[in-house]
Amino acid sequence: MKSPEKKLIERYHSTAILMHWLIAIGLLFMFVSGFYMVNADISKADQFKLFQIHKSAGVLVLIAILFRVMIRFFALRPELPSCINYKERRYAKVGHLGLYLAMLLMPLSGWLMVSASPFGLPTIVFDMFEWPHISGVARNKEIENIARNVHWYMALGFLALISVHVGAVIKHKYKDNINLTTRMWWSKKHAD
Repeated sequence: MKSPEKKLIERYHSTAILMHWLIAIGLLFMFVSGFYMVNADISKADQFKLFQIHKSAGVLVLIAILFRVMIRFFALRPELPSCINYKERRYAKVGHLGLYLAMLLMPLSGWLMVSASPFGLPTIVFDMFEWPHISGVARNKEIENIARNVHWYMALGFLALISVHVGAVIKHKYKDNINLTTRMWWSKKHAD
């Protein structure tokens, strides 16, 4: 009996590609709004509005990330080109693991911070529905401080990981002449 051949694919599934780019845009917004709302010289009313938008967007990004993680486990993924050496493959694996951990820890630490806040303000997602707080941590200043620090340092670490991720794609394209972007973009030739 012949063993079934492994199906080789050249790019990620369209849903994975869509989620990748939507999350990238969402994260860009989260970084910019997060840094702006805590550093800009704006009124307390405007800062409060921006916090609400940031929290609402954070909920949507968290849901998108959880969906993306599910896709990662169930959808086929293209193999790295064989010309990429073992060491770089290991770096890629560790880097992707770091990106996924950061993607999860960033919104979870933000959610914990909001849940433990002494103000106890609800998160009303774009004025549509209330996102629940994590139970058992209400108005806990110590937990809020820990979550705030994790959120801040994860943001810095996450930006570093994203820079390395993009840098690796650029390095492979222009130094090694390996175009990895075709794996994470749509193509009529490789339609699902």
